[in-house]
Amino acid sequence: MSFMSVRQCRRVKLSPDEILFLKGSSGELGIVKASKDLQIFIGTPDGEEVVQFLQANDLIAVSVFSVGEMAEKGVRCMVHLLKDHASPIVVLPENHPTSKRLSMVVSCGDLIRLDCGIQPGTHPEQDILCACEDLSGVEIRAVNGGVEIKGSADFIVEKL
Repeated sequence: MSFMSVRQCRRVKLSPDEILFLKGSSGELGIVKASKDLQIFIGTPDGEEVVQFLQANDLIAVSVFSVGEMAEKGVRCMVHLLKDHASPIVVLPENHPTSKRLSMVVSCGDLIRLDCGIQPGTHPEQDILCACEDLSGVEIRAVNGGVEIKGSADFIVEKL
């Protein structure tokens, strides 16, 4: 396991039993393949529940607003809750005070865009995810056998 750097656009191999970590100075992003057909339930601010249907090749991304071993452990735990326990995602209303206390947020689908300029936990759209400033502007797209990363980021791939 070693650090690599992505500049512009790069494909990274990612098997179903691996996790890809994109590293920033103030946050990290963990990315896994869904590995199987899944349903992710999303509770919306207006009291509805939306179902996000994932196929095996789709991605689950967890953005955490800290770095290091505890941050990566949190990402692994969240992936486990989503994939193995069907834990729902909850979207908060805009300007909800709890948004400031979130230590991690989740997005899933075949394309995920990272943005530091949005409020954590308040976007039901699954193609955008709040991330640290270093990772803002990065796009991750599911491809067969891996992911395609557009933008600049350092990363490592580890076994789940």
